[in-house]
Amino acid sequence: MCIYVYFAALTAVQSNSKLFFMPFFYQQNINDTRHLAIWSITEPVSFFETDVKLAVDIQNEERKIQHLAVRLLFKLMMPEADLNKIVMADNGKPYLQGVPFHFSFSHCKGYAAVAVSDTDPIGIDIEIIHPRILKVAHKFLNETEKGMIAQLSEADQLQQMAFFWAAKEAMYKQHEQLGIDFANHFNVLSIANENRGLVEAQILHKGIEKKVNLEYHFGSDYICVTCFTESR
Repeated sequence: MCIYVYFAALTAVQSNSKLFFMPFFYQQNINDTRHLAIWSITEPVSFFETDVKLAVDIQNEERKIQHLAVRLLFKLMMPEADLNKIVMADNGKPYLQGVPFHFSFSHCKGYAAVAVSDTDPIGIDIEIIHPRILKVAHKFLNETEKGMIAQLSEADQLQQMAFFWAAKEAMYKQHEQLGIDFANHFNVLSIANENRGLVEAQILHKGIEKKVNLEYHFGSDYICVTCFTESR
């Protein structure tokens, strides 16, 4: 099976004889078999629960909207997917049994992101670039990565820390294994020098050494990273 994703500037969602238009904020074909889309969330919770009839058992309204938005975005990308059959793996990654493709979700304040692949596991993460990342940097940066950014300005250090954080979250989702130490098991081999690009990384876990690619792009206030292995 090959996934073909064609996006218009506006995507129509029909429910109860009504037609709703939702903007795709960002869309990209990484290659012939891997695709991603980002939705800038402006809709209220009533849009999801009443207009398009989605529901999740989450009390916090902001997180509820994020979870609903990422599921609707996935449905728009993959209409054949049955959202009612999504289950969560032990590592927190959603999956559908018996489907001939791989996918990954991410969301943060104001954004929902989905990546799909018809060949092998894929991981995506989107993060707001915010100083709070500094408080958790010690949990995911190793000494080599700290050295890469040591001479940068404070603003550039924050941007690169956000990249490393999103990269390792995406790597975790792609690797699909528990017991990960982000600093010691995941090595990002260079900083993100452009607004959009590709960086190589290594996963060293349980005697396995795996090379992966990190496709990234910076938005006005976010960084999004997609992790995948080389096509065979």
